[in-house]
Amino acid sequence: LVIPASQYFEGNDGPWSTFDLRVGDPEQFIRVLVSTASPFSLVPFGEEACSTSVFEAVPPNCAVARGGLFNHSDSSSWQDVGLYGINQNGVGLGANLGYEQRVQFGLDRLAIGLTGPELDNQTVGGIATPEPFYLGIFGINNQPLNFSSLSNHSTASFFTSLKDQEKIPSLSWSYTAGAKYRLKQVYGQLIFGGYDTSRFRGNPVSFSMADDITRDLVVALQSISYSGSNSATLLSDSIDIMIDSTDPNLWLPAEVCDAFEEAFGLTLDSESGLYLVNDTHRNTLLDSDAQVSFRLSDVKSGGDTVAIVLPYAAFDLTAEYPLVKNTSRYFPLRRANSSAQYTLGRTFLQEAYLSVDYDRRVFNISACTWNQGARENLVLIPSNSSPSSSSSNPNPDANDDASTSLSGGAIAGIVVGCVLLVSLVATLIVLRKRRK
Repeated sequence: LVIPASQYFEGNDGPWSTFDLRVGDPEQFIRVLVSTASPFSLVPFGEEACSTSVFEAVPPNCAVARGGLFNHSDSSSWQDVGLYGINQNGVGLGANLGYEQRVQFGLDRLAIGLTGPELDNQTVGGIATPEPFYLGIFGINNQPLNFSSLSNHSTASFFTSLKDQEKIPSLSWSYTAGAKYRLKQVYGQLIFGGYDTSRFRGNPVSFSMADDITRDLVVALQSISYSGSNSATLLSDSIDIMIDSTDPNLWLPAEVCDAFEEAFGLTLDSESGLYLVNDTHRNTLLDSDAQVSFRLSDVKSGGDTVAIVLPYAAFDLTAEYPLVKNTSRYFPLRRANSSAQYTLGRTFLQEAYLSVDYDRRVFNISACTWNQGARENLVLIPSNSSPSSSSSNPNPDANDDASTSLSGGAIAGIVVGCVLLVSLVATLIVLRKRRK
């Protein structure tokens, strides 16, 4: 099930490739970002999301800038659940990063993409404040959402419901955030039940999921290196770090942030808390062809590794009101207060292709490839209960023909081999009869 992107790049901390969400009956169209950590979807809720109760000054074209507003009173299928926070007692979506958000939850009809399947009684949350979510999100995590004050009441995630209703072949998905700075701008891609080998360069590294279901997509970041006008090692001691598209930033240890500051000449703006970059310095960095390489493995030392290289253009993001008073360029780097905050956010997934298989509890990360006009080459990830299911890597080497499908030559070779085998057996039977 391939979900095309909306063909918009937007967000007040972007630009990011968004996806179309259809909510309610009759359906209302909202453009949202993908959250690999969330099991539910959030949408800007009614007129309050563009009112002076949440903005000091309501920005022009607010409804459009926030991807559209959902009016639950216009939906005949809306069932109100109640007002809750997205996390509690340090547990929940973005709790480790300090996210706080009150959400009006309900059940309603929900669909992803302009023509994707519709599912009834799906969890939808309405948000008003512009932080931490300016645009809405579409959650693709497989965990159910539990409402603590409603005893044992819980709802399955949209992703799990797709599998339960046999609309996808397996509990797996593939996602890359897209990159406006690549080629003639490359949109994000979301696939349920498979992956697209035309979008990445294959590798043999397979990652196992962590036991903590709230931080399951964890890798060992063995090193970070910088090259540009000079070269430097930004991280040399391996750390465990989560991959999460919910947040745009790279959350790294303080000493690593210091190394980034020195390499790129960054200064933290005390008012906004962002690494703002003026136009002159930005042009210098773009002209330097600077890039940062992240070396990942499933183990902290040794083992198979994969390198994901980000050019400076991947860090060249735009901050808009209310993050800053005046539109500015910024570098998406945050100082982590503890190891629980170590995160490779949406910025990283501009250059990385992520495939996740919850059936086998494994995932794969590959470097994106940039080929103008490349045709999709879709490969199905079967359920682990499928008789043909044997691979433990949901995203094998794209350069290996056997990982996708048999070529015509391979099929012909098998046929010829079978014919020869039958002929040989027949000959042996005849010879044996003659000898008797």
